[in-house]
Parts: sequence; C-alpha cells; structure tokens
Amino acid sequence: MLDQKAAFDVVWHDTLFVKLWRLNIVAKLIRTLIPSYSDLSCVTMNGRVSEQFATERSVRQCGVLSTFYYMTYVDDLLKELERTKLLSTKRGNSTYADDISLTALSPFNL
Repeated sequence: MLDQKAAFDVVWHDTLFVKLWRLNIVAKLIRTLIPSYSDLSCVTMNGRVSEQFATERSVRQCGVLSTFYYMTYVDDLLKELERTKLLSTKRGNSTYADDISLTALSPFNL
C-alpha cells in the first residue's frame, strides 16, 4: 500500500487543466476552474490571514472535487502501473485519492 504524503499539494494547476481537457471536460467548465485556482493567494488559519503569495500547484484540501482532480492528475501513472502489472483494475478498485495498492505475482516483481 502506498500513501503519498501531501498528495494534493503536488498537483500543478496547468498540468491538471491540460489533463482535464484531454478527458473532454467541457472547455467552459475548465475556464470556470482556472480563475478559482489562479486566485489562491493567502491562507486563513486560526482566524488569521497570511501574507499574500502566488501558487502554481495544489488542490483544495477537503474540496468536493479535489479527489477527482488528483486522480486525473495521476492517471498516467496509474495506467503505467497497470501496464507493468503492478496495479490491476481487474481485481477491484485499488486506488482512492492518494492511496494506491500495488499487486504482483511475487515479491521480486513488486
């Protein structure tokens, strides 16, 4: 089992939008998402607002669509793992958000 730490923090916005486009997500929807991610400029924690800063990556923690965005972002990796037989969608859903279960016929192959 793999659990990527801070997984949602590694998602590059530009790459995510290209991958959403390749999935045939409606361009109008993507154009709506872009401003919502390009305007991330501060953090509120314990009632205090941070200094402004620019961000080029990360999806919102606990966002309704964040798991979908992350899965879209790592889809190429999941396909490669399936191609090499480390991941098998035939045995059930072996991924969820940043959790991936790898399978192989022997420890050596794994």
